[in-house]
Amino acid sequence: MMGRAGAVVASVLLTGGFATLHAQERPFTIAFKGNVTTGSQLFPNPNSADPLERAQFFPLTGIFGYSVEARYQIPETDIAIGLSADYVRTTEPQSIRLSSTRSVPVEDGYRVIPVEVTAYFILPISGPTFGIFMGGGGGAYFGRRIYKIGGVEAVPIDQGHGFGIHVLGGLSYRISELVSIIGEMKFRDLQFEASNAFSTPTVTFENTVINVSQEPFTSRIHTDGIVFQLGAAISF
Repeated sequence: MMGRAGAVVASVLLTGGFATLHAQERPFTIAFKGNVTTGSQLFPNPNSADPLERAQFFPLTGIFGYSVEARYQIPETDIAIGLSADYVRTTEPQSIRLSSTRSVPVEDGYRVIPVEVTAYFILPISGPTFGIFMGGGGGAYFGRRIYKIGGVEAVPIDQGHGFGIHVLGGLSYRISELVSIIGEMKFRDLQFEASNAFSTPTVTFENTVINVSQEPFTSRIHTDGIVFQLGAAISF
């Protein structure tokens, strides 16, 4: 009897809690987030006939970016749909040795704008103030490689694009009726290829002329690290 009574009380409390949650819902949310990606790889020779060259890459870690997302929660449900756009840019300083005492600086990396659609499920243990959610979806990624020798950039001749999927989980804490704090952990499989070429046959650095090829070269960027996001959301 006590067990059955407890179950009834718990059911009433949960039902009341969800009724309160849905009654207080504002279906539209705009979120602004900062993010850091733990790691990615840049493959400089993805189309080489040599399998060893194709497999060569250098890692890029600690990649910072920011994003904005519009989210709509379907009324009287625990399901929401979000559309987001990120901006991620990272470069790694390198060098090309000209002699035993001289070298020319090289900047190598990429910029990418992921545009993603995410379906969210708000877990039943969530309440009016504290929420736990999970989700997943897919996206299109628009990016380019950033490659400079001595400050002279190999200009993009083919803006890269790719498609991928992601899954995520996160927490939200409502600090007022309109404003919430959001923390997320996202697993993203992001890949794209891009082509660049130098517009001049030489680069001059500190009175030294360096010959460069004007032939286009293709690169592949692959980001499979974890994305940590923290931001604020406004509901209306």
